[in-house]
Amino acid sequence: MAEGKTLTVKPRAPKKEPPKPVPAPGNLQDAFLNLLRRQKTPVTVFLVKGVKLQGIVTWFDNFSLLLRRDGQSQLVYKHAISTIMPGQPMEAEQFGSKDGSAKQRLLQDVFLSRVREAEVQVTMFLVNGVMLQGRIAAYDLFCTLLERDGYVQLAYKHAVSTIQPASPVDLTEWEGDADDGSPDEEG
Repeated sequence: MAEGKTLTVKPRAPKKEPPKPVPAPGNLQDAFLNLLRRQKTPVTVFLVKGVKLQGIVTWFDNFSLLLRRDGQSQLVYKHAISTIMPGQPMEAEQFGSKDGSAKQRLLQDVFLSRVREAEVQVTMFLVNGVMLQGRIAAYDLFCTLLERDGYVQLAYKHAVSTIQPASPVDLTEWEGDADDGSPDEEG
């Protein structure tokens, strides 16, 4: 070795870890129900027939949920639920929306996304005649999340008959084909 020169150890470049897979976003109802379950938030569940149930969601799957109150559990089928309302305010922004498939954008996706982006108030009627009001905070194929004064309410679409915005919403930027049932240029 030559005089005056020293050997130094060159640090190795850190190993590049493979990127962690991004978890697939769940649907709105799963995210909503999971949050309620984890936080043990008291909820009011309104059934399509008008019955009101109260308790804490302890478990759920694709078809039903388990509601617990006063030490008793009750199985509730989702097809019988119209809305689920937490007993305390929740941040609606924590729930994202998920449009239908990219191959076929449904009319409801166009309408709900534009209404949500415009942040206009809507009046929603359920099939049992109940009227709800608020703004559409999130939606997916099966549910919409209404927000009003800091409170949220998950409405199952099978229980919804109409959604009407309180003010006009621009739907003209629809990028569908001319013969796909979308509105004509002339109205």
